Amino acid sequence: MNEICYEKVIEQVRNGEQVMVFVHARNETVRTGMSLRESAKQHGDTSYFKPEQTAGYGDALKSVGRSRNKQLKELFADGLGIHHAGMLRQDRNLVEKYFSEGYIKCLICTATLAWGVNLPAHAVIIKGTDIYDAKKGMFVDLGILDIQQIFGRAGRPQFDEYGHGTIITTYDKLSHYLSLLTQQNPIESQFEVGLTDNLNAEICLGTVTNLEEAVQWLSYTYMFVRMRYNPLVYGITYGQLSNDPNLEGHRRKLCIQAGKKLDKAQMIRFDEGRATFMLRTSGERLVTTISNMTPWR
Repeated sequence: MNEICYEKVIEQVRNGEQVMVFVHARNETVRTGMSLRESAKQHGDTSYFKPEQTAGYGDALKSVGRSRNKQLKELFADGLGIHHAGMLRQDRNLVEKYFSEGYIKCLICTATLAWGVNLPAHAVIIKGTDIYDAKKGMFVDLGILDIQQIFGRAGRPQFDEYGHGTIITTYDKLSHYLSLLTQQNPIESQFEVGLTDNLNAEICLGTVTNLEEAVQWLSYTYMFVRMRYNPLVYGITYGQLSNDPNLEGHRRKLCIQAGKKLDKAQMIRFDEGRATFMLRTSGERLVTTISNMTPWR
């Protein structure tokens, strides 16, 4: 995988373009960066990665040289950079600044950069599609939403007419990702996972005060759209859908379950008999601090 990654990187760098390589672990940013640097030396390609020796680049070298991140300093000297959430904020700021100024030709980073920072490149590469899901305690396939978010970094609006996006995966998963990228497989909603937290937020905002309003609120979600198109994915039989085309009963059941969880966690008071929701102080505080209720269960 490292060899293929290098081939794709050097293909862009030789044309004077910048590349972002996305990996799925913090320590993998360093390993991939060192591997790319070593491959460049072996193939005699190091000159393609190094920027012009301008006064600005000299200042950049001095700034990075003051960092305590040894790997960052080593890689920056050869035109590469690393970026992940475990780095000091000041180091991440330097990397973002010097990549945008063109002093870093290839930036190896985690997906947090795709979601949190507007830092486009001409080309992006996703190295590997196995990511660790802490909730499931196992490796899972990289989801299409993450892929779309990462590919959204390809192409600089003010400079490029188009961008390049590459996924490096195993052969057995090739057809899966081809079908996802060509939209042959629909995107399903994950809203049910966060339904309880979102309902708590709506109750705090005052937009949902009773069960009927909660059921109506669910009808505005993408999950409701997909439940009717692909009910089996959401644990709904075609018989249930036939008897209740608007799935009002199922939506009601989901809202009652979420209300009971919030009541048990002392976020709200849920009077099932009257079908009303009343916010507690702890629930309001939780929403205000933009947290979720998982630790409170």
